[in-house]
Parts: sequence; C-alpha cells; structure tokens
Amino acid sequence: MLLAIAVFPLWIPRWWERNRNKLLVASLLGLPVLTLYAMRGPGALVRMGEEYVSFIILLAALYVISGGVLLRGDLVATPLTNTSFLAAGSVLASLVGTTGASMLLIRPLLQTNRERARVKHTVIFFIFIVSNIGGMLTPLGDPPLFLGYLQGVPFTWTFRLWPHWLLMVGVLLLVYFVWDSTQYARARLCGSRTQSKETCYGRSACLQPIVARQSPPCIVY
Repeated sequence: MLLAIAVFPLWIPRWWERNRNKLLVASLLGLPVLTLYAMRGPGALVRMGEEYVSFIILLAALYVISGGVLLRGDLVATPLTNTSFLAAGSVLASLVGTTGASMLLIRPLLQTNRERARVKHTVIFFIFIVSNIGGMLTPLGDPPLFLGYLQGVPFTWTFRLWPHWLLMVGVLLLVYFVWDSTQYARARLCGSRTQSKETCYGRSACLQPIVARQSPPCIVY
C-alpha cells in the first residue's frame, strides 16, 4: 500500500488523481488480509472495526472543528515569526491532534509568507514538526498513540515522552531557524540590488519584495 502511494503518483499521475482508482487499489491490496482474518479470526475483524470507527470519529471531529476556525491577520514573515509558528504548532499538535493543528495553522503560515519567494522549506519543516512529531505527547496527537489508548494504554503514559519530544522539536526548530535566516538574508540582499532579474541568483522570483506589514491577528469561528 505504501509503495503504491509513493510510486503511482509519479508513474501514472492522471490515473491516480481519481479517488475511485485509489479506492480500487486499496480494496485489492486489502482483500487478501480481509479474507485471512475472516477465515481464521472473524472476531478480530469486529474489534478492529470498532477501533477504526473510533479513530475516524476522532479524526473527523478534529478536522471539522479546526477547519472551521479561521485565523486572520498579517505578520512580517521573518525567521523568528515562522519559527514561532512552528513552535506553537508543535504544542497544539498534542492538544488538538496533528490534523487539527495543521488545519489551523497552515493557512495563516502561507498567508504570512506570501511575499517570500523561497518558502518550500517552511512547508517541509511544518510537516515534520506540526504534522508529525508535535503530536507525540498525548493520544489525541497521533493515530498510533490513540490506537494504543484504545487497547488499554493509560492516557498519561505518553507524558513521559516529553524529553524526546523536546529534543526532536528543538533540533528541528534550530535547523529551520538557521536555514530560514539564510534564505531571508539572501532575499533581502537580492531585493536591494540593482542587478537585472537574470543575474540576481538566476531567478526573477527572488526579487519579490519582502514587505514589512503588521496587523493584529484575530480568530473567526
């Protein structure tokens, strides 16, 4: 399944765009496992079905609630601002889940960085920190932890993971801050030059101005 998800978008992208084809691949790959459980352990299918329904309800609740919150406002897209976004997201991920935190923060983060040309690394680190690692402190954060909670693992067991969480998040935030500071300095230097678009780092996109703008953020439900 994971191999299909990784290869098919590159191999047959147009075919893979249809949700019907994704469902077809998932059904074909899952059918042998379903048949095996149906023949040897039908009771396990019922238990797994209950866990799956509980997981989907939690995921849908986090998606709907956080997706209905709109953060408005505009900040200066400095490395410190972006790093603060990621740090806040790493904390929120354990409270409202990685899905909820990602839905809540990705739009204002992209909006804040709309004048900056080099922002791909910001999205990548957002996925690492907010959408993955940040949710390891509670069962609400990551699906595997929630499934463990459904199996009887105490809710507070994950609290003991805070040293690992702090180490990984801290290292990634530090690496991101250094990287983003470098990109930010290059963009400001490029924008301040009087060179032609072709000679300024070989890309006209880097000449987009970084406008200092500040307005108070607000939350709209």
